[in-house]
Amino acid sequence: MAVRERRWHLTWPPATWWAGPRRATAAAAAALVTATIAAGPAAGFVYDAARYFNGSLALFTAAGAAREGDLDFRGVLTAAVYAPAALAEHLAPGAGRWAVLAQNALLVAVVGAGLLPAVAGRRRPAAVWVCAALTWLAAARFAPFPLMDLPAAATFLTAGWLALRPPTRWPPARAVLAAGVAAAVTVNLRPAYLLPVLALGGLVLAGRVAARPALWFTAGAVAGTLPQVAYNLLRGDPPGPTPPGTAGLAGFQAGYASYVVRYDTIEPATGAPQQFYCDPSMAAAVAGDPVTSTGGLLRALLGDLPGSALFLVEKVAAALAWPVATPYGAAATVERHWLAVPVVLVVAAGVGAACRTPGARALAVLAAAVCASLMASATETRFALPLVLLAAAGCALLTPPAPGEPAPARPAPAAWRRVPWRFTVAVLLAAAVLLAAAAAGLAHPLPPGPATPAACAANG
Repeated sequence: MAVRERRWHLTWPPATWWAGPRRATAAAAAALVTATIAAGPAAGFVYDAARYFNGSLALFTAAGAAREGDLDFRGVLTAAVYAPAALAEHLAPGAGRWAVLAQNALLVAVVGAGLLPAVAGRRRPAAVWVCAALTWLAAARFAPFPLMDLPAAATFLTAGWLALRPPTRWPPARAVLAAGVAAAVTVNLRPAYLLPVLALGGLVLAGRVAARPALWFTAGAVAGTLPQVAYNLLRGDPPGPTPPGTAGLAGFQAGYASYVVRYDTIEPATGAPQQFYCDPSMAAAVAGDPVTSTGGLLRALLGDLPGSALFLVEKVAAALAWPVATPYGAAATVERHWLAVPVVLVVAAGVGAACRTPGARALAVLAAAVCASLMASATETRFALPLVLLAAAGCALLTPPAPGEPAPARPAPAAWRRVPWRFTVAVLLAAAVLLAAAAAGLAHPLPPGPATPAACAANG
């Protein structure tokens, strides 16, 4: 009996479907696709989701994609993302909802079972399943809707993987070039990724994963902007890498970003679909001199220190206080942020793990860049998706590393004996601070409808 027990310990885990890295990846991907599709499609598409899908559908109809998809201020590639689902809707009316769900379910599987473990540098089954579970928590709820949040997150993570942990069989220059293309596509889909993409470019330059990394990354980024440049020329607009209405949209966003803590889209809406949470003191500061540009936003924030520093922390924290209906919300009078605690804990643990793992601190740099992007925008909960996914990759670092993978600064087993209790306390404290900041930031909701600095200042 003793001999059998020893043999059992030596051969565990057995060579079953969950044991090997490739099998774990395949099983996790299949589980994510199944669980995502099992949730069912959206009843219909409204607001931004409707505009994105209509832009894709216009590719197969006589309607103009520029008008239907708002391509005056949205990237031209946004019309192409859901073209397969739009084609299904065109050929079989009513099939588009299921096609969007299926397309996004595949994206969820790629992100959770493939990209996040790759970005974290963890390939063992435990890491794959941690990433898959956290991806289901964060990203699967986006799958029923043809929004750009999930595709942009996937291309951004692809850029991070290629730039920071390229496949061993790829020449480094080719990987950095492809990372630049993916980064440019990300910004075309969601301009809010500009700061994280710039941070990624800085990491590429600092890491020197290839000879002349700046040249290859820039060349890839230029190649990735060519579809937008060509579309602008085709329409007779200036041949820039962004849509012609980008500057106006940035100014519009900056105006709200100067005093709005968070914005939710109410779905289903019986009245006005806008739900704003604002900071009365910041609103009072800008009421007499409204912000109309990114430079004006920076001046307003610097001119109201230290109060604006707390305002910025509240914006990031409030973006993590997810309701169950994320990416949508409800009126403030009935809203319940049931997912706030798990999402905040994931972010605190994941970013903390990245900070204490020398080979993975690039994740923390990218997470900080996403936070800066949240601070500079009229934040919605869905804008925090890349932060939560980067943190999910960080959580994979809490699993035991294989030889050659990033490990904590203290060598094992000392790292697992001495650090965890301190790390756990630090995570809980950080989560408590974030939850308190979120509660403070969401304490001043406006009635559903448009927001103005004067209305917000009077709401204090």
